[in-house]
Amino acid sequence: MRYHCIVIAAACLLAYPTSGHAEPPARIFFDTDMETDCDDAGAMAVLHALADRGECEILATVVSVRDPNSAATVDAINTYYGRPNLPLGMVKGAGVLEKSRYVSHIAADFPNHVKSAEDVPDATHIYRAVLEKQPDHSVTIVTVGYLTNLKNLLELPEKHGHVSGLDLVKAKVAKWVCMGGNFIGMPPKDDLKLGNVNFQRDAASAFDVIHHWPGAVVFVGREIGSVPSGLTAGACLAQTPADNPVRMAYFHYFGGQKNRHVADIVTTLYAVRGLRDYWDMSTSGTMDLHENMTFEWQPKADASQSYLLKKLPDGHPNDRYIESVLNELLTQPPQHRAP
Repeated sequence: MRYHCIVIAAACLLAYPTSGHAEPPARIFFDTDMETDCDDAGAMAVLHALADRGECEILATVVSVRDPNSAATVDAINTYYGRPNLPLGMVKGAGVLEKSRYVSHIAADFPNHVKSAEDVPDATHIYRAVLEKQPDHSVTIVTVGYLTNLKNLLELPEKHGHVSGLDLVKAKVAKWVCMGGNFIGMPPKDDLKLGNVNFQRDAASAFDVIHHWPGAVVFVGREIGSVPSGLTAGACLAQTPADNPVRMAYFHYFGGQKNRHVADIVTTLYAVRGLRDYWDMSTSGTMDLHENMTFEWQPKADASQSYLLKKLPDGHPNDRYIESVLNELLTQPPQHRAP
């Protein structure tokens, strides 16, 4: 822990870049459950930090659950980072609703615009309105929760001058980055011994979306950032102000300031920065997902699906390096605090 804090303190003395990237900023549409785990809040902190550095543009933030406190927590984080007007949506109708240790606290204690579910539009409408305005093949969709919203998006019919949701995805989305699955073995398979709640809690949506998604997908499995990855982050949020809703999400989740796995956080980091010297990529293939959410990976040279691999410099995982990158971003102060 002392090593992490020294790394973060040193990094904070350096001015971070806001322009000059060889690649244009990634256009990120962020879809989170923001309910059962605090690393969703950590992922949003990293996303905003990267946006402050000019590395991405946040197009919208939606939640894949039915709890208005989850949407309020997302809005509170957006507000803290000086982006209170980001499009916000949530699941309407059938969807997942689980107990949360922290979202009611964040919704009550931090500025946000959500008083009830009626204050938040249907996430599917946000997807359509935002995607229609983007250049073709320019958007990266990041899901760090359930796939309910994506199922609803793909089922949107063509009407009133709007193309179907499926055709909209084909036209506007460059890549979908999905936190989900356990890629164990070669070729990998998932027998659910490690769990896979992002798929399991709305299995029908996961099955439909993964089988019918019309473009490129990169899966970020639990072995990259959750159990058994060996990576954790978040305790250094104690160095940030007490009015930081991300810090307090971790605090309420644990009843104290502690580290948590980084599954959603590394998914977000990859979506913006790509592989860099952080990870490697599998060869292409397809996830042969069954209705019970087990799967086998089918390697296929011309397929559009792939999954992240741990990089092993000198034969050893670069876990501590990844953690230092994440902790630097987690503790980066907002560039533009809202009044």
